[in-house]
Amino acid sequence: MNEQTIGENIRALREAAGLTLTAVAKKAALTKSALSKIETGQSSPPIATLLRIAKALNVSLVEFFSAEKTHLPYVLTRKGDGHVISRDGSRFGYSYEALGLEKSDKIAEPFLLTIKPDDPEGLFHHEGQEFIYMLSGQMSFTINDEKLILRAGDSLYFDSTNTHRTCVVGKKTAKFICVFIQQSPLGQRKAGRK
Repeated sequence: MNEQTIGENIRALREAAGLTLTAVAKKAALTKSALSKIETGQSSPPIATLLRIAKALNVSLVEFFSAEKTHLPYVLTRKGDGHVISRDGSRFGYSYEALGLEKSDKIAEPFLLTIKPDDPEGLFHHEGQEFIYMLSGQMSFTINDEKLILRAGDSLYFDSTNTHRTCVVGKKTAKFICVFIQQSPLGQRKAGRK
């Protein structure tokens, strides 16, 4: 999945809702210029920013991606077949591989994240909760002012409204499962829009 397609989908959803760039940018705590760059594919935002834009548009994150939706009671993602949402072009350089994108009416978005040692520190703050399970490498994870070192096999569950920072520790790439959890099922939020 490339930045251009994601941006086009965001613009189409915004226009279908009859909202201006300024209105959505304000609700998502972005500048009008930043949202415009996202919509035109000139910027690859982190998932936390996409979650804020989705909330501002009152849609689920999955609607930003052109993947075919399924109404099966499950989504099976084979090794290496996840949808790459962002690869090396994002502000932090992180690679996000979506593991359950096609599932509708979900309350969580699971991703396989890959962070290289030379990627800059990430700084995030968004609604919901997160669960992290480290697969390989080491990562420094700071929540507010408390610094934690996560290693393979470690897990972390936290309220993501807290400011959190991430960066790789050492010279090995860090890989981990990250699950973004919404406060209510995404399908219920969408249904409430009508």
